[in-house]
Parts: sequence; C-alpha cells; structure tokens
Amino acid sequence: MKKIGLIYNATRSSNLDFAKKIGEYLSGKGITTCIYKTGVPDSDLVHLSEHLDFALILGGDGTLLGTSRVLAPKNIPMFGVNTGHLGFLTEGRPGNVHELLDKVLAGEYRVEERAMLEAQISSSDKCMIALNDIVIYRAVDKRMLHLTLSVNERPVADYHSDGLIISTPTGSTAYAMAAGGAVMDPEVRGIEIVPMCAHSLTNRPHIVSDTKELTITFNRAHQGTILQMDGQENYPIKAHESVKVKKSKVNAKLIRLLGEESDFYWTIRQKFHWGSLAVQDIT
Repeated sequence: MKKIGLIYNATRSSNLDFAKKIGEYLSGKGITTCIYKTGVPDSDLVHLSEHLDFALILGGDGTLLGTSRVLAPKNIPMFGVNTGHLGFLTEGRPGNVHELLDKVLAGEYRVEERAMLEAQISSSDKCMIALNDIVIYRAVDKRMLHLTLSVNERPVADYHSDGLIISTPTGSTAYAMAAGGAVMDPEVRGIEIVPMCAHSLTNRPHIVSDTKELTITFNRAHQGTILQMDGQENYPIKAHESVKVKKSKVNAKLIRLLGEESDFYWTIRQKFHWGSLAVQDIT
C-alpha cells in the first residue's frame, strides 16, 4: 500500500479531524494519503486520483453510495468505516479504525464486486449509475403515474402507482425492502422491480435476470416526475420521455474484512434484528 484516499462526510465537522488523525497514523507507516470531502455542494471528489490503492470512506452508507458513483468507474476499491447510523455497507466504528486499517494493510480482507445499475432517459445521451437503486416517482403531480414496464422490449406489467423502485441485490435491503420487496443475497445476479403503492393487489415485486434491459414508458401525461439515483441525484423526466435501465458494466469494489462481522447474513441478523426472538420452551 503506497497511497490511500481518505474521503469524509463534510456534513459532520468531526469527520475532518478524524480523517487528519488517520492520515497521521498512516503517514507513520510510510503511506501517503489524500483527503477529500463529500456530502456538500463543493465536494472535491472530482479531483480524486485514479492511482489510489483504495479509498477509506468515513461516514454512513449514504456517503459510501455517493462515493461509489465516482470511484467505481475509476476501478478504485472502497473501505467504509461507519460514522453514520445503520452501517450496512460500512465496517466497524470510529473507535477501532486503527485495528481495522491494520487488518487491511496486512491483507486480511476480500474484495466484493457489487453490481450497479445504469439508467438513461430517452432524450439524453447521459448514463447515470447507482449502487443501491433507481427510483421513478411523482414529485409534483398528485395523480398516480401510469407506467408500463417492458423487459427486452416485451411488455410485462402496467402499473398505476406512486412510482417504481428498480434495485440491485445490494439495494434490496434499502428502499426496496421497505416497500415490500425481497432481500437478495449480494451474489444473486438479478434486478428487483418493486412498485410503490400500486393500485392493484396483483402488482407484486419481482426479480429478473441482470442480463435483461428494462424500459419504462408513461401512458398518461405527468408533471414533475423524477428519476432518482441512490436517493441522492435527481433528474427530471418529461411527459414524452421513457427510461431504460440495465446492469452497468461498472462494478463497485467493496473491501470487506475476513470474519463474521462482514458476512451478509450475520449483518442482516444483527442490523435488522432477525435474530432477536428467543426460542421459548413451551413444554
């Protein structure tokens, strides 16, 4: 390890001091560091070097999600240390960051490649990527959206709903799950589609192969409809436009430590309290 990027969520002032202390610790080991801020309008991630061994993310899952859209195309692995709330994608806590870093420097980790999605609005050449999910929702119009979902240009479902969540396996434990979708193992090669408050009991969440291309068209004029990436970036969709979504060629690389605390099923059991019910002796 020769050069590590330190990326901190600037909405918490304490994170900068934290990043500086980590920089001093790594400097003592002969490692060069560069500090970048994110989470604010004047984020300097655009200046991030592509010649990093990895980037240390100081923040919560939202910080890692936002950073992934910048780092994944640069093929830079990310190691998240949780200074936020849930910490589903990040590791440990600030109090043991030196211990966590020492494990990474010693090679006691694996790199998980997480699938990302890309979306394109029909009237634009720009492709946007997301690690968790892509959401189409009504932002201004009080009426339900009338959508048609096609898979590989074949119509599959019509939705009268507040919107549509299109999720990666990584994002299945976020908004998609809250809206009634299934939890997907990160190694599943699929895309989950979850209608939001659909006006039909038969409009259920479903999963398609990540080799498919999805097209969302609108069957009624609408106003203020938004395409949202990872709950952070918003793009307006005009009434005559459609949206295409498919698996991105870019994968996010997450550094995960060896041990049960980085195991997916251990994490959902602890974070979502799936293991909170004690077995009772009914005899």
